[in-house]
Amino acid sequence: MTSMYLNIIILYCLVIAALGFRTQSTSVKGRLVCGTVPQKGVLVRLFDEDDGPDPDDQLDTTYTDDDGYFELAGDTVEFTNIDPEIRIYHNCNNYINPCERAWIIGIPDKYISSGKTPKVTMDMGTMNLEVELEDEGHDCIH
Repeated sequence: MTSMYLNIIILYCLVIAALGFRTQSTSVKGRLVCGTVPQKGVLVRLFDEDDGPDPDDQLDTTYTDDDGYFELAGDTVEFTNIDPEIRIYHNCNNYINPCERAWIIGIPDKYISSGKTPKVTMDMGTMNLEVELEDEGHDCIH
């Protein structure tokens, strides 16, 4: 009898957990320049940043076009709210280091949608890659 109650409790917990998982999506676009020169071929990735042992989820990846424009969109299933961010790898003003400069920029919660299709796109506008971000790093393997 005790094992039956235990099975019911486990089943109940599994159903509650499964119902808590939901599909969330986000979208971002922008343009990258180095000074006044459009940056063609810059790698831009969209991730859901996860804490702990759960690895970050890559939602989308692209390279900027001839005029420096990019657009990314993606979705994932999570129990908690997603923490979307874009990662930009570039060589603007990177004279000494053999690895690319790595920027990580968080996407605000208001650009997260329920479901597989983003309802709103974050427009980052034109970003000058000459800027040196305080927490900027370098990445040879991305």
